[in-house]
Amino acid sequence: METGFSFDCPQLDYSKMIVTPSDCKGGTGAITGIQGTGTGTLVYTWYDSSNAVVGSAPDLTDVPAGTYKLTLKDDSKCPAAVLNVTIVELNPIVIDNTTTVISSPACNVINGSITNITIKNATSYLWIDTTDNSTIANTKDLLNVNAGTYKLIASNNGGCFRQSTYTIPLGPSAPVMTAYSITNSDCKGTGMFQATFDMKSNSPGYQYSLTTPTGKEVNSGGIFYSPVDSTRIKITDLLPGNYIIRTAGSDGCVTKLLSFTIGINDFKVDTREVVIHTDICGRAVGTITGLKFTGGPPPSVFAPPGTGNFWFDNNGNRVPQGLTYLAGVAAGKYTYYGINANGCKTQTVTFIIPDSVSAASAPVLDDMKICLPANVALSVKNQDKDAYYYLYDDEKNLIDSAKTGYFTRKINETSTYYIGAVNGICISPLGKVVIMVVNPGVSFPNAFTPNNDGINDTWNIIGLDQYPGTEVSVFDRTGSRVYHAINYAQPFNGKLNGVNLPAGTYYYIIDTKKPGCQNGITGNLTLIR
Repeated sequence: METGFSFDCPQLDYSKMIVTPSDCKGGTGAITGIQGTGTGTLVYTWYDSSNAVVGSAPDLTDVPAGTYKLTLKDDSKCPAAVLNVTIVELNPIVIDNTTTVISSPACNVINGSITNITIKNATSYLWIDTTDNSTIANTKDLLNVNAGTYKLIASNNGGCFRQSTYTIPLGPSAPVMTAYSITNSDCKGTGMFQATFDMKSNSPGYQYSLTTPTGKEVNSGGIFYSPVDSTRIKITDLLPGNYIIRTAGSDGCVTKLLSFTIGINDFKVDTREVVIHTDICGRAVGTITGLKFTGGPPPSVFAPPGTGNFWFDNNGNRVPQGLTYLAGVAAGKYTYYGINANGCKTQTVTFIIPDSVSAASAPVLDDMKICLPANVALSVKNQDKDAYYYLYDDEKNLIDSAKTGYFTRKINETSTYYIGAVNGICISPLGKVVIMVVNPGVSFPNAFTPNNDGINDTWNIIGLDQYPGTEVSVFDRTGSRVYHAINYAQPFNGKLNGVNLPAGTYYYIIDTKKPGCQNGITGNLTLIR
């Protein structure tokens, strides 16, 4: 048993097709009357010569002259049907150069010409000199012109036009210049002109002369075939200005090849990438970096006298650094100009370095609790290596100063201190520290002289009677206890078992047995004989 489906492939019937020409302005051409057949949905697509989609219906309208492709697809698996159609231009302007004659000018005579061009459907003509886009003629033939490149625009009354470009070469008395380049100068005269010529092994040699418009010769030389590379000339060290290059052949014919201008590159400071770092607290750490230069080599640190980098402060005094950047300077206004080795000077630019005078961080210290009056070390935890520290009493009177933020004070009773940091001209908020004395009212020296002169013969501790049961111990350097007492009824006299102890440093423990004073306080005691 045979099963299956029947279907029709897409087909295009163009037997009734009508192609309407477009005018020269475009947009009036059309292709109509094409009919398509196939299976299911029919999809029409029109493409122009660049394969861009320009239509999706059987008819294509309002298009310029050109070749178009129509494809028809349906729901079958057959390939698309394809049809190519060309819309012609109605009465087009045609420029035919088959018979065109181009004649070079004779030596020192302006008689070059472009003639015998075949042109259809044009009513007017315009010739343009491409050197400066000036109009030089309105005739079909171009007569009595120099060598050069010219453009012809042919038009009609309907507003249509066509154009064609022609080059009149120099005569055989001048070389053919195929390329040239111009490099602008700086203030000293570093401009350059280079040209390449089409020379063969059997080409005659030529002489060239570079002059100013007034006829002053700047450079001269020969142009000859070179088997090594393209024949070229290179003229350097040209000042800014206008120049004319001419050549002369062996017949003495002088031909003007080119007029050109050497421009000037202004030597400038480019400040777009400059970075300014502020001074901090008047410490002269400001910087200016990132200067760039355009239009010439940058100034050199080791440049000849009269050249280099020139920085000045707000008072007009020169900053003696001589670099393209400024470092280690105070806040203020600074001006700069540079002079490079060619003697070219930049513009003067001004920069302002601000000062950061925000307050330094307040010193941080830990509050402390001590059992008895004693010498206490106060140490700033967040020390700034560039700061200087001041110590104030509880009424904020200045009582001491130190570079390290470390102070030692004798504390007899609970006390409050303030510490400030000074960094340049910046002053921090004051940090506060409280030292609490658990058992105040006790005082004792850190040395005594048991020499039986009646003065300081014992280690006299005042106020211990307020704290009954206080235990006092003294130890020598070896850790041996040499004195022990409770309530300190008999002061330490520098003797052990009636024998004088040697002079030196001893260590004590005073334990009042009060809460907050566990294990007592310790310190050193000097025995002097």
